[in-house]
Amino acid sequence: MYKKKIVFIFLFFVLQCLQLPLSTLHAKVRPIGTRRELEQAIAKNNMVIVLFYEEQRKNGVNGNKDLIRMYDDISMYQPYNDADILFLKINTKRKDLAELAQLYKVNNIPEFIFFHNGRRVVDSNNKPIAFNGVITRSELQAFIDDYYGQIIQQYIQQKDARKRTQIAEENESWKPYFYPRDVFVRSYDPAERNME
Repeated sequence: MYKKKIVFIFLFFVLQCLQLPLSTLHAKVRPIGTRRELEQAIAKNNMVIVLFYEEQRKNGVNGNKDLIRMYDDISMYQPYNDADILFLKINTKRKDLAELAQLYKVNNIPEFIFFHNGRRVVDSNNKPIAFNGVITRSELQAFIDDYYGQIIQQYIQQKDARKRTQIAEENESWKPYFYPRDVFVRSYDPAERNME
């Protein structure tokens, strides 16, 4: 318990020096700083959800705090975590990131867009999927489940199958090195040592 307190105090001082909030230690949503960073994240990950939002500061307080908190909460939902969905956020108020909103044809802010295997998710009419406006957690979760539900289940099943296979291989790999003690080592008797 004492060591945990020391570690926490140390982290607190490090974060104070770096000017980072404590919430960044637990946040699952990654903020995007550059176009290249976004493109790499989309290319490297199976499923990506991007939130385009505009940070609204009023008297030093973020006006979108509830939206960001809801998005953080959804990112920690266990099935999404198991499926390795990457959650990103882009502040379009930053001039260097505003071009990303134009690039992905984001018209209404906040807007959520979805990617799968490096490509934008489209509906049956080949229209890009987007969910915009002020929404609740249950609405966003239902929307994610509608478009990613089957993919999430398949991904989790494949991941579990790989894990079971890996465990089985590891269990088999140590067997050639396991020798029962009684077969190779005579029973040790301290009296025999004295006799030698």
